[in-house]
Amino acid sequence: MARSTFLKTAWVPLALAASLASSAAVAEPLKAAVGLPPKNSTVVSYEAFADYVAERSDLEIKVYSLSLLSMKETSPGIRDGLADLGFVLPVYYPAEFAESNLVANLSMLSTAGTQVASPGAAMTGAMTEYIFFNCPECLAEYKAQGQVFLGSMSSASYVLLCNQPVATIEDLKGKKLRSGSPNFSRWAEKFGAVAVSMSGNDQYEALGQGVIDCTMAAVSELTNNSLADVTKYVTLRVPGGVFAGAATANFGIPSWQGLTDEQRAVILEAMSLMQADMTLGYHNLSVADMEAAPGKGVELLEPSPDLVAETDAFVMDDVKIIEQQFATDYGVADTGRKVAEIMALVEKWKGLTADAAGDKQVLAQVYWDNIYSKLDPKTFGME
Repeated sequence: MARSTFLKTAWVPLALAASLASSAAVAEPLKAAVGLPPKNSTVVSYEAFADYVAERSDLEIKVYSLSLLSMKETSPGIRDGLADLGFVLPVYYPAEFAESNLVANLSMLSTAGTQVASPGAAMTGAMTEYIFFNCPECLAEYKAQGQVFLGSMSSASYVLLCNQPVATIEDLKGKKLRSGSPNFSRWAEKFGAVAVSMSGNDQYEALGQGVIDCTMAAVSELTNNSLADVTKYVTLRVPGGVFAGAATANFGIPSWQGLTDEQRAVILEAMSLMQADMTLGYHNLSVADMEAAPGKGVELLEPSPDLVAETDAFVMDDVKIIEQQFATDYGVADTGRKVAEIMALVEKWKGLTADAAGDKQVLAQVYWDNIYSKLDPKTFGME
């Protein structure tokens, strides 16, 4: 597929799709399940995605925010036909999505080594490229769950959102830290903290009631999940990394294969925009929330130098643990080669996104040129 003039004009496939409105393959609106509150930036991106598709095709997508399926219900719900597409968290299903979760567990590489303005933008590109073009096993996992993978987004950098000051290694000892991924749990345990596995939807109540002392999350959660109400301190730069364990818009196989070639082309084109919109949405919201935090009574803390140094060392040491764990516990073959490929892709995408992290349209073009333009809507996901 030729390079698109995405930033200036409508893409040729989109114009073609618009002219074929009378040949709709799906009469009813497609149901999109997002297990997050309506004001969450992910939901906002989904609504923009639906609008983009509607403007350029005969497809209608209705977004169900926290009403059709919960986060944990979304993957089986798509498989069982309760939704046509949705925002899936493979980390909730470690056995079913072991290959994809291998990549997600390496997300702390995004803030190690070369430093970039938006680590999430780099990790989004690296993970999506890896799954599409380097990991047939990943695509097979999704197919086994009745889904077609269309991309993976990443959050902004992870920090500590706490109800008490935590800025040193000593402060971390014994603290209960909510974790959404095993690599962050290992970071907590390295410093003597207690990792608590908990859904993002439960962290507000847990932090407010003192069930946990901190949550490891992006600063954007101060707004996205209203954590500014229950957070008193934000410790910057640690644990670092991003949350990359999200499949942005998995389609149910019957729903995807029921579309026309032109409709699938619209979806793929729209995906490059949604990837950029979601990822930069988290990044930009984190920047804004950081600036607004003091005015909301939230104090920003810098971590101690030894905590930063020990965290950097942990990231590189943890790579070997991840490699061994996924081979032993989940039966992932050839983990050494796969980890090396992922590490190289993360560095590659830090370069590709270095000048694009502040502009959604530019970042979308980067995702299109390097990923989505290489997918054939006539054949992808059709077997």
